[in-house]
Amino acid sequence: MNTVTINNKQLPAVEYRGQRVVTLAMIDEVHQRPDGTAGRNFRENKSRLIEGEDYFELGSDEIRRHLPDGTFSKFAASGIVLVESGYLMLVKSFTDDLAWQVQRELVNSYFRIRAPLTEIEMIAAMAADAVRQQKRLNHVEEQIETVTEAVENIKRGTMRAGYVGYRQVVAKSGMSDAKCRNLVNAYRIPTDTYEFMTPDGLLSRRAIVELEQFMAAFREMMSEAEPRGTRWYHPKMGLFQAIGWEG
Repeated sequence: MNTVTINNKQLPAVEYRGQRVVTLAMIDEVHQRPDGTAGRNFRENKSRLIEGEDYFELGSDEIRRHLPDGTFSKFAASGIVLVESGYLMLVKSFTDDLAWQVQRELVNSYFRIRAPLTEIEMIAAMAADAVRQQKRLNHVEEQIETVTEAVENIKRGTMRAGYVGYRQVVAKSGMSDAKCRNLVNAYRIPTDTYEFMTPDGLLSRRAIVELEQFMAAFREMMSEAEPRGTRWYHPKMGLFQAIGWEG
C-alpha cells in the first residue's frame, strides 16, 4: 500500500471511487488526538454532512471489495470514509497551530496529489482490477443462485401471497433496510416468517412483510415528511433517505 507522510506520520493512501479518502482513525492519528475524537465529532455533526458527497458509509462487502487490506479491521461490519470536503468540515473544531499545519499538509500532499504509478504498480493495479472483476462475477452468480432459489421456494408455495422480503421493499422505497424495518414497526404493518430450504438442504427462515400495506404506509409517510437537503424527516422515522422517490 502506498503511504504519504503527514505530520511525521505514515498514512496509507486510501482511495474510493477514484478519490482519496481518510478514516476517522486516520484523522485521530495524524492530528494527535485521543482515539475516538474524530468519531465523536462525526456523530455530533453527521446531520450537517451529506452522505455520498462528504462521506461514505461502507458495509463489510464494500470494504472488502474496494479498500486496501488493513484500512479497517477485517471484523468491521461497516466503516466511515471521508473525502476532502467532509474532512475539512469535521475538523473545524481543531483550531490549534498543529491542526492548521496538518490540514494544509493533508489537502496539498494527500487529497490533491496522486503520484504517477510505477510499472510494477500499474501491473499490480491491473491484477487487482482483474480480481475485483472476478469478485463481481462471483457476486452476480450468487445473486442468480439466490433468485433461482427464491423462484423454487415460491413454486413450493411457502411464501404467503402479497408478502415480500425486506430486500424487495428496500428496492421499491429507496430506503435502507433499517429504515424499512422502522416503517414496519411505526405503522404496524403485518409481517410473517418465510421458511425455505438452503442449497445445503437446511431449513432457514427470513422475515417478510405485506407489500401493499407497506407501500401504502410509505406513501402516507412521504406525504407528511419534509425534505432536508438530500434527506427527509418524519417524526416517526427521524432523518432518512429515499433514493429515487419522486413524490
